[in-house]
Amino acid sequence: MQPSPYTPGEVARTVPGRASQLADIDERLSAMVDLGRLVGRIRVDHAPRGFGKTSLLREYQRRAVARGAITAWVTAGESQGLIAQIGAAIASATASLGDEASTRLLDRIESLKLTIGAPGIAQASATLNGEKVQEPVGVRGFEAVIREAASYGAGIVILIDEVQAADEAGIRTLVYAWQHLQAEGADIPAAVFAAGLPNAPEVIASVVTFSERIAYRRLGPLEQEAEEIALVGPARALGVTWTREAVANALSVAQGYPYTVQLIGDATWAAAGRPDPGRTVGVDDVERGRIAMRDDLEALFRARWAQSAALERRMLSAMAARGDDPVSRADISADLQIPTNHLSSPRGRLIDKGLIQSADRGMLEFTIPGFAEFVRDQEGG
Repeated sequence: MQPSPYTPGEVARTVPGRASQLADIDERLSAMVDLGRLVGRIRVDHAPRGFGKTSLLREYQRRAVARGAITAWVTAGESQGLIAQIGAAIASATASLGDEASTRLLDRIESLKLTIGAPGIAQASATLNGEKVQEPVGVRGFEAVIREAASYGAGIVILIDEVQAADEAGIRTLVYAWQHLQAEGADIPAAVFAAGLPNAPEVIASVVTFSERIAYRRLGPLEQEAEEIALVGPARALGVTWTREAVANALSVAQGYPYTVQLIGDATWAAAGRPDPGRTVGVDDVERGRIAMRDDLEALFRARWAQSAALERRMLSAMAARGDDPVSRADISADLQIPTNHLSSPRGRLIDKGLIQSADRGMLEFTIPGFAEFVRDQEGG
């Protein structure tokens, strides 16, 4: 018996199907490390929950470390605020160096914490791109921390998970500081890579007016080839193979959603008796796994349904009643007999919860395979 190589709900050890994203990051890391340049645009990968954003961000971190960079990882949303979180992460990443420069950096971080924690002070006048602006206090202090940290190794890479949960002051300070560096610090080897929910661009745009300088990248479902790699690759590494029919059946269950790819893989592995090297996973194993994974999906669906308010449930029911394909907001509005603009708030909350996402213009779709069927069952039962 061998433990399952699949990781539903965990940070994945590999990220198949994200070659384009990884190529972009490798290019930016090369510019930072080899040429000593600032990665001028903050990158934000966004997608609903279950699309592997955190796993992808961890892969960015692994690649940065492999290139000799110092990395500072934070999960936004803690009470002390984003900038204090980043400062603490940088301090932790450089503490072991123990030289005079490290002491100087720690002093800068402590000074920054005192500045951003000062009560009653929110912003100060500054000149940016030739114009007088009001920017958050602490921007120059944070910029100084970045400049100092970038002198270590091959540079500094800041990684921010759940960026949509960051405090407004933290977002402002981060983006303003990066604006200054774009104009004055092109030779500072530093980068910011972030990940968040689909509403991350809207959240950031509501805080800073020049957020178009941020590189937003939407993560979509996995292509079939990537799904196959995610299923077959981990098993093959343990000496176990899948039949073609078993793979096809598993992919019909997963439907490109990274979480369900891992879930059907894990459930099938258990159904196959956690096979030893030399074994083959077959169609019967997949069918038993599909039945077994229903409990996990049912628990997920029930939790999300229970967390939805009355109007949100009505909206989900209207979408599900029209099938599993994308539905226009106009059709949902007509079915519920309410104005389209009344859907904006429940739509935003459902996107935040990872239940739906925007498809083509004016269209919405379910993010998790099988959830539309679950909603129909709730209405019918």
